[in-house]
Amino acid sequence: MSMTKKSTAELQLNCIMIENLVRSLTIKGISNNEDLVAAVDTAFHPENEWEMEMYSDAILYAKYSVLN
Repeated sequence: MSMTKKSTAELQLNCIMIENLVRSLTIKGISNNEDLVAAVDTAFHPENEWEMEMYSDAILYAKYSVLN
């Protein structure tokens, strides 16, 4: 297993892209947390717990920004 470390800029860009993906899916009616997490895992492949936490925050932020 490769243990490459992503730069802060790459993580920030990924979070922006995740927010766009989640907003799009939520608008299409997919708002189940498990489905959103699966879509993000498939597209972005988080490599460690810190990345997963960052991506989870991006998912929640995007989902609730659409629903509110």
